Amino acid sequence: MHTVSYEDQIQGLCVIEDFCTPQEEEHLVSTVDKLDWTGLGVGPNPEMKRRTQQYGHLFSYRYRHVKVMQELGPLPDFATPLVARIMEHNLMPNQPNHLLVNEYNLGQGIMPHTDAPKLFGPAILSLSLASPCTMKFTHAENGHEIDVLLPRRSMVVMTSDARYQYKHSISKDHTDTASSGVTVERGKRISFTFRGLHCIREIEKRGNSEL
Repeated sequence: MHTVSYEDQIQGLCVIEDFCTPQEEEHLVSTVDKLDWTGLGVGPNPEMKRRTQQYGHLFSYRYRHVKVMQELGPLPDFATPLVARIMEHNLMPNQPNHLLVNEYNLGQGIMPHTDAPKLFGPAILSLSLASPCTMKFTHAENGHEIDVLLPRRSMVVMTSDARYQYKHSISKDHTDTASSGVTVERGKRISFTFRGLHCIREIEKRGNSEL
């Protein structure tokens, strides 16, 4: 593994390259491909325009409310080596209890957003599989932005300012160019996003939140 730090531009942002091996990548992609997907008219969250899987807890994108969070049990066995690696390298303060798997086909992206601060903890991690892309980080107030390269099998780690002060997004473009000047061709991409859900009692005190 090799860590690319962006601390000189955004506090709390880094990308860990080769977080998993090519063999692990192949196993992870083939495993989730065989499991049930939601979105694209399939519930829960049938309104989603891409296919998703959720583990640990179920978040409703339609209602965006803690009362529709449903406990699904522990994270799946195929995620165990990744979680162990996350904790071994102290990338999250506590073991993640929510895993979101997203499928992005060519021409699909995600709008600028900050993962719900009232629902999820201080570290957001996302593993890119099957295809590289760039992720744009835009400061919510001053507009400062950079395009960060996410190679295949890399884990982007967002804490501190990267977690709370910046929105992140992925374009729908077929070709991406990072701020470093590196250009990549996009293809079907699978992401594994690991998050720590605050305890239900704490969430109820904080109230509603949006993703």
